[in-house]
Amino acid sequence: MRIGALVLKRKSWEPVAFASPSLALIAIVIVFPLAYSFWLSFRNFDLAVGPDSEFVGGANYVEALVNDTRFVNSIWNTAIIIGPSLVLELLVGLGLALLLTRIGRGRPIVTALLAIPAMVSPVMAAMAWRMMFGVKYGAINNLGRQLGVIDVYFDWFSSPLISIVAIVMVEVWHNTAFMTLVLLAGLQSIPQELYDAGKADGADGWRSFWHITLPLLKFTMVVGLMIRLIDLTKLFGLIFVLTFGGPGGTTETVAFSTYLAGFNDFRMSYAAALSYIIVGGVLVLTLVFMWIQRYREMRAA
Repeated sequence: MRIGALVLKRKSWEPVAFASPSLALIAIVIVFPLAYSFWLSFRNFDLAVGPDSEFVGGANYVEALVNDTRFVNSIWNTAIIIGPSLVLELLVGLGLALLLTRIGRGRPIVTALLAIPAMVSPVMAAMAWRMMFGVKYGAINNLGRQLGVIDVYFDWFSSPLISIVAIVMVEVWHNTAFMTLVLLAGLQSIPQELYDAGKADGADGWRSFWHITLPLLKFTMVVGLMIRLIDLTKLFGLIFVLTFGGPGGTTETVAFSTYLAGFNDFRMSYAAALSYIIVGGVLVLTLVFMWIQRYREMRAA
């Protein structure tokens, strides 16, 4: 009986012992920085002033949401970039996923080739596109002049609208592969028997897509959109390399505005507060998105 009790006791603490190195690493790398930055957001720590700081309560949060027009404008800038990026990534990714399902031989090779842009880091992708968008030596301007599309060298980041279009184009090129792979996995999980039954009932390709593929793919689409939404709120590398928030701050995202507050103005406490505002906003958007999807499913049922 004593040996059995020791075995049971060992089985109870053994998983914790094996997981303790990972738990300690998570606590050091993730939990402690989160707790420290949250504590810092209620103080007025400024590197330009010195190491001393004092408790100011929610003053940083009030300033960000009420008085800081730059951060409020960055919220709108982020929404303007996120909206078309999500729509285009979903549509293009769905189209590519549908095409891949029709490929018999060579599908793994084609899928791997399509996934190459997603493997490139955002900074490297932005640097490559920055050179392609170059005014005098960029590939896009030179190709446009050779084809007769443009007459003079064009600065792609001279106006707010063109800058946003360029950022959205690079973002779609870089991350559509992720949406394609997610939707391809969802398409492959749909049983072929449903399509066979639809053909037996006289359904053509469009009706099969509208009444079989799309309803069964909605959950996968929602998951992919939520992941991309969370990722786009952290959009920083493309902005830093392509436009640096210009022209006139029209492409400053919330992540880039937080960077400017912390590493340009040296207001570390204020930057920490901005970070938690972003986290709270993403959490609220995700919950609202999930509630809308659940409500629609309940109505459809």
